[in-house]
Formats: sequence, structure tokens, C-alpha cells
Amino acid sequence: MKFGVLTTVLLVASNVGTDAFQPRSIRERGLSLANNADMFGAGGSDSSVKEAAPVAPMAAATANDGAGKGQKLTPREQKAMDAADALRREAEEMELALREEARSKGMPEEVINKLVPIRPQTKTKAAQKIEEKVTGVAAPKPVLSRSDVVEEVAEASVPSAEIRSKLGYLNTGDAVRITSELDRLKGKGTLRLWNSHEKALTGARFSVNNMQLKEKAKIEPQQLKLDDVGYDYQKTFLVSLAVASTFGIASSLIPEDFGPLGFLMGYASALFPVLIVGVGSIAPGLIGDVLQKFKLSTDSEAKERFIDATAGKFLVGYIMGLPVSRFASNGPSNSVEFFQLRPSGNEENDRKMFSENKFKQADIARSSAVCLASSVAECMAYDEASGTAPGDVNTLYELMQACDPKIEGEKLQDHIRWSALEAFKVLDKYPTEFARLKAAFKENLPLEECIACIEGTGDVLARENVP
Repeated sequence: MKFGVLTTVLLVASNVGTDAFQPRSIRERGLSLANNADMFGAGGSDSSVKEAAPVAPMAAATANDGAGKGQKLTPREQKAMDAADALRREAEEMELALREEARSKGMPEEVINKLVPIRPQTKTKAAQKIEEKVTGVAAPKPVLSRSDVVEEVAEASVPSAEIRSKLGYLNTGDAVRITSELDRLKGKGTLRLWNSHEKALTGARFSVNNMQLKEKAKIEPQQLKLDDVGYDYQKTFLVSLAVASTFGIASSLIPEDFGPLGFLMGYASALFPVLIVGVGSIAPGLIGDVLQKFKLSTDSEAKERFIDATAGKFLVGYIMGLPVSRFASNGPSNSVEFFQLRPSGNEENDRKMFSENKFKQADIARSSAVCLASSVAECMAYDEASGTAPGDVNTLYELMQACDPKIEGEKLQDHIRWSALEAFKVLDKYPTEFARLKAAFKENLPLEECIACIEGTGDVLARENVP
């Protein structure tokens, strides 16, 4: 009798749990900004890290304070712009198709570059005038390629210990303070990589197709696993059912001489799967964190992947100039989260932007690249991402939903590919700094020492003359 009741409870729990833990694509979740208080703050979903004190986040600097004074395009002008974009995209695809065909036939890369060079796609004067009419902002002159702009950065020459001593201790809970402090040190010449990718973002068109991403980064969009993120909760629930069934069977076999032990195991067999379902329905991230920590402690390859992903995210965010909102030096590797927007330095403009809750595509460019950095870093080392960064993927889609006009359809895919390519450029350009940073993350060095190890020279673990 007792075993029959337990079996019924387990079956009911099984039916409830299957729906509660059913994996869903990020696009099917109906992301919304209405109740996302953490949207422009710490971000991420690591519940094991202590949250920073709430701070009013700041907006990214705009190209010109006069933005928003533009005029509405006429139907004819809009049609001309759409046609121009389509022609540019078609030309780029044909160019890359010719290069791919030549490469498949065994032609040397040097010959391919001479016969079919990748030409920068610049906007015509007519297109610039139409864009100025819409935005009210004068186009930068000369117009540079959005993908080939690279800011020259001097080689590291200052010892890491010296840079560490000048950094002092950074407050990750204040976007304005940490940004102004790092900007001040860069102005003095102490830092060389902080916000060094800013010129590459100027005039960006946020348009990269699949062939361009494959040609330049050797990454296919599906390798990023943006639509297949999270943890396999179904297996977890099946394991919990197996454990509960074992307890139920054992409770019926325990002699009465053992007292209430049999009854306790019977109750545990019924409550365990119900508890898992309840936690999974209310806060699935808690179970995901436990699964992730267990996997990192038992799987060496998963640990190396995690170090690559977190170090890659930090390097891209730092070079993009985003302030750190949360930094944890514990576990198998450091972990980091960034404020989603960079302070402009003008408090009045920042307050106005957030009061209107409208952002331009250029405002989220830095953060979108950071959201893709973890997956790109894994693809560079292991050819495919693990799909264990659901927080970054959620933030990426929420940021694009916050733009005005909203980024949808093909433009959304173009922006994602552009973000992945920008993250790749940073990681590919600084392999030495990336390797040093991974060593620092593996040793759980604090934030200031991680910055010093990528900005300076010498032993990563050297801590002489550090206050």
C-alpha cells in the first residue's frame, strides 16, 4: 500500500517536472525590459557571486550632442537607402564567394588577396547626406571601413607590478568612478589597452553576413550556439526520479526494527522530486549554477573552456571600455560582469537618455560584442561554444529590443554577426595579453592584478611592490 502511494506521487511529480524543465529557445521566451532592474547594471545570472551595491547606470557617449535633430526620410530617400544597402551586401557576398571558390581549388592565400582583395565598403556622399538628415549628426570625414579600422596601440613596456601600484583599488560598484579613474590613468599613459577599440566603433554599419564572418573569423553562426544555451535540466530531473524511486523501494524493504528510518526514506522519496520541480520552476538558475560548479570540478576540459570564456569576456569588455560591475575571484576561475553602457561624462545627457528609455544601435555596440565574447573565445579554441552563457544571450537580445527603432529580422542577425566579428578581432589581435589573462584568471588574481597583467610586462604572478 505504501509503495503504491509513493509510486503515484512520483508519477504526478514526473508529469509536472517535465514541463517545468523543458528547455526553450531564447527567442521563445518573450524577453521584456519591463521588470528587468538589472538590465543596465550587473547583468549575468551567477547567483553565487555577491551583488554590487545598486548604482544608477550610465549611458554610452553619443557621437554628437545634437543627435535627435534629424528629419524624417521621404519614401523615395528610404527606398534609395534600402537599395544601396542591398547592393553593398550583394557585392560583399559575391566577393567572398569568389575568394571561397578560389580557396577550394587550392589557390594560395597571397594570390587570392591580389586577385580578389577585400575592399572596404564606404558610403557614397549621397548616402552620407541622407544619414545626416535623419540623425542630425555630421558624418565623420574621411569615412572609414567599419571592419578595418584599428587603433594603433603601443607595445607593453611598463612592468605589471608598477601598473598595479598605480591602479590602487577600483570600485566596481560605481560605473562613473571606475570609468573616470581608468580614463585618467590612460590619459597619463599608464594604460594602453583600456577603451582602445573606440575608433573601430566610429561609423560602424553593424552589417556582417554569414560569409564575412566565416571568411574573417572562421566561425559559422551555428557554432556560437546562441539558440541552444542553458543546462540539461531534463537529465537532472530524471536522476532525481531515479534517486526518489530508490528511496521508495528501500523504505519498503527496511525492517521495522530500524524504527522510523523506513518512514523517513518514504517521505524523502516523495518530497525530493517535488522539491527539484519547485526550485526549477521558480529559480532554474540556482540548479544551473550547481550543475555548472559540479561539472567544472569534475571535468578538466569544461574548466579550461570556462577559463577561456570568462577571460575572453573580460578582455573584450576592457578593451571596449565598459566599466566592470561585478568581479568575483573564487571558484575554478574568476568571473566578471559589465555595465551594459559606458558613461558619457555628461550627467545631464545620461539622465535624459535613461528617462526616455531609448537607445541607438551604436549605444549598445560595446555591450553586444561583450555578450558574444565568451562564445567566440570558445570557438577559437574548441571550434564550437558550449552554450553555457544564457545570461549573456538574454542580455544581448534585451539590448537589441531596447533600441529605437527596434532591431528585428535580418538587421538583428547582422548585428549579432557584427558583434561576434568585433569580439574575434579583439581576441585575435591580442593573443599574448589573452594568454596572460587566462593565467591570471586561473590563479584567481584580483581585478587590479588582472588589468596589470594585460597592460604590463613581466611575470603574471609577480606581486612585488604591490600595496
